Amino acid sequence: MDGSQRRELTESMNRSTGSFELVLSPLLLGLIGYLLDRAVGTTPVLTVLCVVLALAGAAIKIYYGYGREMAAHDEGKPWATRT
Repeated sequence: MDGSQRRELTESMNRSTGSFELVLSPLLLGLIGYLLDRAVGTTPVLTVLCVVLALAGAAIKIYYGYGREMAAHDEGKPWATRT
C-alpha cells in the first residue's frame, strides 16, 4: 500500500465517524437517561431528553464539520465566496 492509498483510507475512515456519532451518541445517552429515570422515578422524561440532546449535538457537530471541510476545499477557488 503506497502513501496515496493510505491517505485515502485514513480520510475515508475519518468521514465515516459521523454515522457512528449519529447512532451511538443517542444510544449511550438514552441508556444513561433510562438509568437515571429508573433511579429518580420519571421513566420516559430523562430518556427522551437525553436522546434528543444527543441527536441534536451530533447533528450540529456534523453540520459545522461539513461546513469547515467545504470551506477548506473551496479556499482559493474562483467560485468561493469572500467575506
